[in-house]
Amino acid sequence: MKKLLPILAIFALLFSGCKEEQIVPIDYEGVSYKGIRPVIALVDSSENKIAHVKKEINYKYPVLVGDTLSVQILEFEGDVYALDYYLNSGRFQGSAPILRGDYIEQTIRADSKIFIFNHDSFRRYERSDLEAYVRSFPEYRGGFPQEFLSLPFDKRVTGKVSIQTKFFMGIPSTFPVLVQGYQADGLQWNVARSWNVVEQDHFDQWAAGLKTVKPQGIYPQKDCIYFSPGEGIQGIASRLAGGRIVVIWGYLDWFDLERKFFTASDRIYEARF
Repeated sequence: MKKLLPILAIFALLFSGCKEEQIVPIDYEGVSYKGIRPVIALVDSSENKIAHVKKEINYKYPVLVGDTLSVQILEFEGDVYALDYYLNSGRFQGSAPILRGDYIEQTIRADSKIFIFNHDSFRRYERSDLEAYVRSFPEYRGGFPQEFLSLPFDKRVTGKVSIQTKFFMGIPSTFPVLVQGYQADGLQWNVARSWNVVEQDHFDQWAAGLKTVKPQGIYPQKDCIYFSPGEGIQGIASRLAGGRIVVIWGYLDWFDLERKFFTASDRIYEARF
């Protein structure tokens, strides 16, 4: 019997390790700003008028007498939808404060959330304090979306980045796409990748809207689509092994375009995200 005890102990450890981790509910009312607890904390998970928002949280913090900091948090279904709305809605201006009537609005996007801070215009709130609040929020991960890190860094154009969730290159698409602009020696081009894995039929449906052409000076690859989205512009699109989409287009000759395509596709294929 004594010999069986160590074996039974091992099985007990294995069994306990197989149990699902207990999900601890988030205490939204306990989220404080510089040690100040909110007087109002409302969590609304009902359908939102903004697409892909799954939860809206509203706080009010009594910072000083007559001065209340209001915080609205939009939580999206994923990072890509938060980034898309932040970049493309026209509502936000990055880190620049916006005067809206008697109030100043400051915004920060973090992960799948957009934090919207409103306070009286006569009151100054240091952005570092607002950033500290965002970092302390439950489930904060931080950092730029890892998917962007898979795109080539060399010759990137600062600020020329976009998210496209409904249309890609003017063609309806069912998959979100990240697009980064590049420039060198007077030439411009773009590299795009799908946010997630894309089914073959979804890629084929989108690619059917491309104006295909026969490339000159290079040997066409069977798994690539060669197209021209406009006068003097050439492009290559492909669904990589594993399901990620990579597309490159610009004012380049086919040889140079193909080299940049292979560089981008290798990075995107090998990336963790």
